[in-house]
Amino acid sequence: MRKESRSFVWLCLISSFVPLSGAKAQSPLTFRGHSGWISSLAYSPDGKRLASGSADKTVKIWTFPSGEELATLRGHTDYVSSVAISPDGKLLATGSFDKTAKLWHLAANDEKASLPGHRGAVTCVAFSPDGKTLATGSLDGAIKLWEVATGKEKRALMGHKTWVNAVIFSADGKFLASGSSDGSVKLWGTTNWTADVSLHVSTGEIRSVAFSPDGKTLAAGIRYGTVILWDVPSKKERATLKGHKSDVWSVAFFPDGKILASGDGDWDQPGEVILWDAATGRERGILKHTGEVLCLAVSPNGHSLAAGSWEKTIRVWDISVPSKK
Repeated sequence: MRKESRSFVWLCLISSFVPLSGAKAQSPLTFRGHSGWISSLAYSPDGKRLASGSADKTVKIWTFPSGEELATLRGHTDYVSSVAISPDGKLLATGSFDKTAKLWHLAANDEKASLPGHRGAVTCVAFSPDGKTLATGSLDGAIKLWEVATGKEKRALMGHKTWVNAVIFSADGKFLASGSSDGSVKLWGTTNWTADVSLHVSTGEIRSVAFSPDGKTLAAGIRYGTVILWDVPSKKERATLKGHKSDVWSVAFFPDGKILASGDGDWDQPGEVILWDAATGRERGILKHTGEVLCLAVSPNGHSLAAGSWEKTIRVWDISVPSKK
């Protein structure tokens, strides 16, 4: 892998599972077809499709849970680094090392618009909850906001000193969070698009970010193996979760907000996904890996966890995560 791409590639191959108390986990399904590592995954809102972006410059659309390949989208001229599906399930957004983002019609599997403008690789894409705005982050340190209907750039958010590795909107649409290799997470208020606060870490670069479904907690995966949780209303750090042995490339909350998944990996070292109790910060389960962890996605119903791998495969686990009594 080229040096620059090494800093935001994402998730994994899993060989064994230490289940949550009372949880059930079956042998994973394996989706094969990409000829490059899997950089990003996204479920459709109805949970019936899974999109995967890859270093082979393509995006594949899979039926779920059968794993049948529905379509391969070609158009980018370099690695596809990020994918996202719109809230209504009609559009797919992609980001690439070719310095563009693209919008695609999912029903027809054709390109709707190309979004040029970044001076560096587009590392992350995210739809707003109303589906009207697309946010893109880049190695150029900028975040751009695009009007989805027209594909026009609305504004650029400047403030990070270097690579933007992750962007995500809160479910209520009030904030956009961005994580950067400058060691900060910024919370941008979507009313006036100013950075309300910068949350700094001293332990390493921010690799990934995720809001809890209620928007009250923000999780960040950090280089060198930690996950930090912030309380969004107070903007204060709530917990530092330690347990990973290498870079945390991906974090994802389950839909009920009670479980946080985080995945790690480092070159040829075995990686793992840790499942955390989001309230207490305690480990609830561990997914052992034989390869580097690069990306995670949790199905809308919370019953499946998908993982993309350096080994060019996607594995999906059927997991039941019971509520604590």
